[in-house]
Amino acid sequence: METKFTGIPGFDEILGGGITSPSTTLIAGDPGSGRTTLGVQSLCEAAKNGEKVLYICITSKSESSIREVLSNYDFYEESLNIHTFSVSSVERDPLTMLVELGNAVTSLKPDRILIDPVTPIGFGFPEAERRRFIYSLNTAIGEWDSMVFLTGTMSLSEVCRSVISDVVDGIVYLSQEIQRRGSNRRIKVIKMNRPNYIEGEHTFDISGRGVNIYPRITARKVNQPAQVKRIGSGIPKFDELSRGGLFELSSTLIAGNTGTGKTLFGLYFIVEGAKNGEPGIISSFEESPEELRRYASSLGLEIEELEKQDLLRIIYTPPPEINACRHTVELRTNIEDMGAKRILLDDISGFDYVFEDSISKVEHIANLIRLFKNMGLTSMLISGNRAAGSNVLTSEIPVSSLADVLILLKHVDIGKEIRKTMSILKMHGSDHEKHLIGYDIDSEGIQIGDFLKDM
Repeated sequence: METKFTGIPGFDEILGGGITSPSTTLIAGDPGSGRTTLGVQSLCEAAKNGEKVLYICITSKSESSIREVLSNYDFYEESLNIHTFSVSSVERDPLTMLVELGNAVTSLKPDRILIDPVTPIGFGFPEAERRRFIYSLNTAIGEWDSMVFLTGTMSLSEVCRSVISDVVDGIVYLSQEIQRRGSNRRIKVIKMNRPNYIEGEHTFDISGRGVNIYPRITARKVNQPAQVKRIGSGIPKFDELSRGGLFELSSTLIAGNTGTGKTLFGLYFIVEGAKNGEPGIISSFEESPEELRRYASSLGLEIEELEKQDLLRIIYTPPPEINACRHTVELRTNIEDMGAKRILLDDISGFDYVFEDSISKVEHIANLIRLFKNMGLTSMLISGNRAAGSNVLTSEIPVSSLADVLILLKHVDIGKEIRKTMSILKMHGSDHEKHLIGYDIDSEGIQIGDFLKDM
């Protein structure tokens, strides 16, 4: 047996490197979840690489109309062999269909076969007879020596009860939930004849390019260097307060109320790295690239030149469009492409649009931080609280526990004057200033001032 790639972005990753051949895989799911697109796309990608592929389509449509629909996708390949069976005939006479199917396979000797869908076959027969037919089909498939995909319109409970699940080597389940902002599509591997697939749900989308799967983060802890160097934050006096700057590969959380300059702290961090040959990425959920450039420029940080040198990239994702897994894949791709060493997420409250509960959000952010460390990045995360007078610490304790460094920015009332204050609440592996610190923001940026009485 050999392992073959599916040719679908992200699919081979969650499968642990592809699918063994010969084998039989059931692609099950709700109506409209993308089962056919997934199967046909894999066939077409294989055909482009010189494999013989056969698409068995159980339908009321003609082959020409099927090709017309498929030609709208970028992955479509003319050399795709299509053999159609009418739905009514396979419901009434599945054995004749099986004989004709066997002859087609014997004549072509395909490397990959898709039977789409398998659920109507023998639909009008008693359950016992349908089961016997599935066993006969499985015996025939065993003689084809091919990678075979079967699709089925089935709920998750039906998959568990179906005899098909007993005979196939793998089961992949697709689902979709129609939401106000579009479809939330998910895919998971229920069964596979190899142990190294990634468990759990992954997201995917369907476009003119076909199916694109975004594996969920599975960042495991790897051994870090015993000694790591200090790196500058871009704010000289802050480096003094932290007794030498941030540790390389560390994660810093800047938490604070609106107007305290959280984004500016992050910009200094990224620009400082870029100026020293450490490429950086800004992942922004709040401000567009144009807005960030204007804001940075008004405070003396010219980031456009750094972008032209590919020392800085801005990835902008409006909160309503955030897909956590897709966002992670985009970050990982850019990190690898530019060799990034620093990353800024501004701000992580954008994930509130994605996750229905705080536990899922915290788990995702924890995995992101671990992924960044594993990829050799020093990260900074911004977390805001829109209510100016609210207690930021209370709302952010679950997330703040994940970071190596926690900095709190607040507005406080001191002698009828609203002052900006900073507190370094923790810094793993280092001493740091414990006092409440005042600071201002002017046309030249952040100006850290004197120690204040603890408030």
